Amino acid sequence: MCAISLTACAQFPSTHPDPAKNNSTTYKADMKDCAQAYTETPNGSYLKQRVSCMELKGWQ
Repeated sequence: MCAISLTACAQFPSTHPDPAKNNSTTYKADMKDCAQAYTETPNGSYLKQRVSCMELKGWQ
């Protein structure tokens, strides 16, 4: 379980190609939105969904 969590965290997008959106305020807002959309589950599948959500928002 720990290995899955560490792998998923290492893959989290952290930069945005749009300079206007590439800041911590926008990142936190998008992350919060994805976290609300995909709540935690015991098996950890929510991490992959959150990564996909961030990628859909343009984060790389």
